Amino acid sequence: NIRLEEKQGIAFQTNATEVLYGGAAGGGKSYLLRVSAIRWCMEVAGIQVYFFRRTLPDLRDNHLRGPTSFFNLLATLVQSGHCKYHAQENEFEFWNKAVLHLCYCDSENDVEKYRGAEMHVLCMDETTHFSDYQYRFLRSRVRRAGLKIPDQYKAKLPRIEAASNPGSIGDSWVKRTWVSPKPPMEIWKASPEEGGMLRQFIPAKLADNPHLTEDDPNYSDRLRGLGSDNLVKAMLEG
Repeated sequence: NIRLEEKQGIAFQTNATEVLYGGAAGGGKSYLLRVSAIRWCMEVAGIQVYFFRRTLPDLRDNHLRGPTSFFNLLATLVQSGHCKYHAQENEFEFWNKAVLHLCYCDSENDVEKYRGAEMHVLCMDETTHFSDYQYRFLRSRVRRAGLKIPDQYKAKLPRIEAASNPGSIGDSWVKRTWVSPKPPMEIWKASPEEGGMLRQFIPAKLADNPHLTEDDPNYSDRLRGLGSDNLVKAMLEG
């Protein structure tokens, strides 16, 4: 049982295959990516889902700890034996042979570790932390050869689900890829030179995640206290 807010639900159900969800801080982007990654593993037997943060500490701190971490979201399945966590490989293996790979790509040379990977779903959290080269290389690994896909998902796979706040090294290429070409929410087909997938930018602001504002009504004040007008605008308005 999961709870998604309206904008999260749009991103969860979209027919776009290269989607960016995010903008302002507190929009619920990381939780959405975790829930979506688990959804694909439970719905499509044998699927290979690759979930990225730029560094291993970020991956561990943001997705393997806390009340909505992968460990908590998957606790019931692990306890029942329907999902196993392999610590050495840092991956969850599901009863239906689906695998959720938890990955990092710290330097540009680290992409070589994934040269032979077959990614049916690529999830990238804090996408602006990555370089354009890293993203393009990982996107080239997204394919669906040999995967038996249920009819209701054939138009949705393979896919890329990205999420991010602004304010890091990848701002320019992320804006160029998703934000500038078309109005928000519009689904459009990228050129073959840009991967040829169906792109969509779904903006999310703090107000789109009332669950957080209910739990922490003063969170926006701490964002306003960042000191830099540009950074405050980026975190509050995306």
